[in-house]
Amino acid sequence: MNVYVIDTINITAAFVSALLCIVVMIIAMQLRKHDRRMGWFLITVCVCIGALAYQIAGSRFAKSDVNIYTVFSYTLYSLVGPLFGLYFIETELEEGQKWDGHFWTILHSSMAVLVVLAVIFSGTYFQIYMPMVAQYVIVLIMLVISSKSIKASAGFIIGILFPITAALVGASGIGINVVGFGLAMLLLLVFFLYQSDTERELMARQVEVSQNKVSLLMEQIHPHFIYNALQQIALLCDENPNGVKGAILSFSGYLRNNLEALTNETMIPFKKEMDHTNTFIELAKVLPSKNFEVEKDFQIEDFYIPALTTQPLVENAIKYGIGMSEKGDKIYIRTYVEGGYVYISVEDDGHGEKTILPTQKDHISVGTNNVRTRLKILCEGELNIETSEQGTKAVIKIPKEKTEKK
Repeated sequence: MNVYVIDTINITAAFVSALLCIVVMIIAMQLRKHDRRMGWFLITVCVCIGALAYQIAGSRFAKSDVNIYTVFSYTLYSLVGPLFGLYFIETELEEGQKWDGHFWTILHSSMAVLVVLAVIFSGTYFQIYMPMVAQYVIVLIMLVISSKSIKASAGFIIGILFPITAALVGASGIGINVVGFGLAMLLLLVFFLYQSDTERELMARQVEVSQNKVSLLMEQIHPHFIYNALQQIALLCDENPNGVKGAILSFSGYLRNNLEALTNETMIPFKKEMDHTNTFIELAKVLPSKNFEVEKDFQIEDFYIPALTTQPLVENAIKYGIGMSEKGDKIYIRTYVEGGYVYISVEDDGHGEKTILPTQKDHISVGTNNVRTRLKILCEGELNIETSEQGTKAVIKIPKEKTEKK
């Protein structure tokens, strides 16, 4: 094939590939979600852009076939394989797979070393490109090992075939170097698959939120509680008429706040959540139950949390902590910042776990699962519950940056 034609193909493919990679990198950097997987992807794209830049510079400014531009270009191309392997491993780890990253990285890197040695010591095209082929064959093997079905992995398989084909063309010795184009197509397809996974995850979360709303509604406004509240208010009409108005206001406020929270998919100020919690506490003191005290220690109040997270924990402490204990009569609510996280703890000094019935355990489990789901979806928060002889302690842990107003 004519040398001019080969050079035109190489430089055109490199320019087009560089533009594709730059566009992908710009779009990827604007994503809100930057996890470890996306971090490896961005590094891989940057290295590929560097390799393409050296290839273009070598074809424009260098007169010999083997020069410093060529060495750097092939070296960076050989590094894309190990970096993409790390992206693949991170993807599988996020999906629950277990991988020995060191083994596969060393395997990929050994192929990269062979490429560099072949370039430095003026090896043949076959010696330069076949280790590149091996790198992506290794990725293909990794894909086969981890894949649950060929259909689910079809996108990855098609993407990996691009650099393999490009490297085989280079190994043929005709002088065409379109490895950059093969890698650009792989990265473009992988980014598309990443976006599809993100959208699928978002839809799954929306479904989970919808299901959680129904469960939350049944948990927070269950008929038994409403019946008890109304019955006690009716008794107050005879026993303490002056307390009826306050009880009705507390009850209506409790219902209103719950219904508003169920339609709220955003974070709310902690003070607003505490207003709702205080309303429930006032209502709980009206209903027949043992006397109790609530102590508060807020080192931080100006932050945001999901609605209906603190109140259910206080409710559990009142009903199933001190409510089922002969000795306990105090509930402690605290907030503090530690290690880049905001903590909200609800602690009681009761021993309710010793007397809770199986049906009540199910009720508590539904409530705490609802809280965990809302924390996870809305702010990547966690809920931990510890039970001891001294009582029960529920602790909410949220990354501090997630609690700030957007």
